[in-house]
Amino acid sequence: MSLHTVQPTRIWAFGILAVAFLSIVPGSAAFGAALEGWSRSMVEKGDVRLEIFQKGSGKTVLMHPSLGRPAQDFEALGNSVAKAGYHVVLINPRGIGASTGPMDDVKLQNLGEDVWMVADRLGRDRVFMLGQNFGNRVSRTVSALHPDRVIGLILLACGGEIQPDKATWDEFWKIYDAALSPEQHREAVANSMFAKGNNPDAFIDGWHPKTAKLQAAAAERTDFKPYFNGGTAPALVVQGLEDKIAPPQNAFDFVTKRADARLVAFPHMGHAMLPEQPKHIADAVIDFLNDQR
Repeated sequence: MSLHTVQPTRIWAFGILAVAFLSIVPGSAAFGAALEGWSRSMVEKGDVRLEIFQKGSGKTVLMHPSLGRPAQDFEALGNSVAKAGYHVVLINPRGIGASTGPMDDVKLQNLGEDVWMVADRLGRDRVFMLGQNFGNRVSRTVSALHPDRVIGLILLACGGEIQPDKATWDEFWKIYDAALSPEQHREAVANSMFAKGNNPDAFIDGWHPKTAKLQAAAAERTDFKPYFNGGTAPALVVQGLEDKIAPPQNAFDFVTKRADARLVAFPHMGHAMLPEQPKHIADAVIDFLNDQR
């Protein structure tokens, strides 16, 4: 295992995925599926209803998944964090599982306030906020909206000003091409989301096109500059050194420009992250959480 830790931070960059491809991808059969040992419930405010999964006790760690991905992606990480003495809440965003809400004219601020609605309905005044890939954009927005309520911010992959090359984007976009054979789809997932040699099977399914389109459009509508730093709470970035979608230099730049942030980077880990280095990610996250006590 290789660890690279840097103190201070800040960054910028998004690269919204081509929405034209998002409307043709079949979703996972596990939508809204219950997680063994987790408590499932619904929270709502106005016309937004979100499905959440809870486990453990202690300080609350809210987890927001990646672009068009389900809360179930966090099952293994959530189990580890709950076992370490924390109350973990996995959030299915609008349009995934049983979660519903307006899909038009939404900005990152709206998605961020969804997360705070969950915290409020659970009676949690201060929380840790964790987001993966696109979820890091939502998490930074969450933290910037109410910085006094965030104990710590955790970003799994940190996209920035340095964008992937055209070949990488082309390969990524193939994931959303319904005309591909299962073998071609698997190859596209492996080539764009995973480090070389890592098994992509965990991310073959679970791509939610409608929510991905909503999230991409929300990011496009949002002036991200006010939310870029993700508030003022201590921050951790976990970065894969073989991440082709969010090149590692972005994470290095972020933590060297923003105050009170650290970076942990792992080899043999791409953009999918969670199924690639589950133990190392869990250890890094738990170490950070414990440091804020």
